[in-house]
Amino acid sequence: MRERLRESKAEQERRAQQAARRAEEILSVSSSRMRKAEVGPREAVYRAEMLKWRIEGSGLRPRGGAP
Repeated sequence: MRERLRESKAEQERRAQQAARRAEEILSVSSSRMRKAEVGPREAVYRAEMLKWRIEGSGLRPRGGAP
């Protein structure tokens, strides 16, 4: 009886570890995929911001005109 209980507990633990490993694998894959998907829009926003700063910083303001 005790032996069987110990075996079932070991089996349960092994399954839990396997499930945890699988979940971690899926999570790491999806997070890396999401990171790649985020890069495109973030780069576009960064370029737009840089362009804006360059225009504003050099005194060529789109609105307002020179004094």
